Amino acid sequence: MTFSGKNRLQNILCNALAQIDIGNFSVSFWDGSVRTFGQGSDFTIHFQNKESLRRLLLDLPLGFGEGYMNGDITVQGDLRQVINSGLKAEQLHKTTFKSLLNSIRLQISQKNNKKGDKYHIAHHYDLGNDFYKLWLDPQMVYSCAYFENDKDTLEQAQLQKFALCCRKLQLQPNEHLLDIGCGWGSLLIYAAKNFGVQGVGITLSQEQLDYGKEQIQKEGVEDKISLLCLDYRDLPQLQQKFHKIVSIGMFEHVGKANMGIFLKNARSVLRENGLLLLHTIGKTMEEPTNNWIRKFIFPGGYLPDLGRILKNATQLGFSFIDCENLRVHYAKTLDKWSRRFAENEQHILTMFDERFLRMWQFYLTGCAAEFTLGNIHLFQLLFSSGIRNDLPLTRRWMLEK
Repeated sequence: MTFSGKNRLQNILCNALAQIDIGNFSVSFWDGSVRTFGQGSDFTIHFQNKESLRRLLLDLPLGFGEGYMNGDITVQGDLRQVINSGLKAEQLHKTTFKSLLNSIRLQISQKNNKKGDKYHIAHHYDLGNDFYKLWLDPQMVYSCAYFENDKDTLEQAQLQKFALCCRKLQLQPNEHLLDIGCGWGSLLIYAAKNFGVQGVGITLSQEQLDYGKEQIQKEGVEDKISLLCLDYRDLPQLQQKFHKIVSIGMFEHVGKANMGIFLKNARSVLRENGLLLLHTIGKTMEEPTNNWIRKFIFPGGYLPDLGRILKNATQLGFSFIDCENLRVHYAKTLDKWSRRFAENEQHILTMFDERFLRMWQFYLTGCAAEFTLGNIHLFQLLFSSGIRNDLPLTRRWMLEK
């Protein structure tokens, strides 16, 4: 089927959609015209104006995301289904000059230096602890959970993730554990109470730092755990060596050019034969990071590919031990966050405006779809400082409680 009409932009979109089988849906436009694909019953996308369609055709992720959050593109039906269909439409994902230009502009404007990273972290993580309390678990864990079965609650799954990380690190009483990008400090508190470690956590988020210190006092582990506002580039200033290092959901913020610096500094404060657990979103091959995510959600963010991580780590003296892909677990985590977020929309609107609400709806729903479809992954990589031939021969020690 070929669409022809007075509006060239409408024809370009509809002819591209007609070439692919991504479901039954309709597209309506600002002039009242409607194009139907299949039975058209699953959902309807409405373009409120010509400019929103033009932006989408020039850079699909940025154009659709910005149009949706601004209310220039509206959806009747399930947003998750719309995003799934869009991600499957490869014809719409062709790299355009405009999308490349947008990517270059973001790369130039979002410097991964100390000043830039401080701003980038505050942009996302300093939105207010009361906001995150609405939809995270009581431990305030903002990273992939670990589900042992489909009946697990988010609270259970996050504690199971902590237990998994601690088992992989083989934590022992009185060992010193460093958490790079410690968030609200919940993993360190768990490790101190359940494994008897001494811990240091670093973060650039003032909101997380203040809340984490309060929780440490509340849990009675102030003699075991300390949190610092410290950049990973300044790790040598600690003048301390650690038995184990963990970094969960922070590596995505360092940027492509700084991966080696992060790993070099981690190596410099890790004892010989010590273990590093690196928990990061990533890809199986190098690809540009989504322009909309970089512009509105995680400025300065970069999703590393697995090969580049391994190359940087091994060149800097780390020995690769294990990699586990928790992709499905992150999809489940995001689904639970999305539902909790939706349940608290009215409360969130007392804190932020509708544009912010739509932006976060699109972010949480879109990321869940990306993980479900296998476009992005969650890698847990275990390294040692120097060769370790004394570890158990099977992975059972990581899994058994």
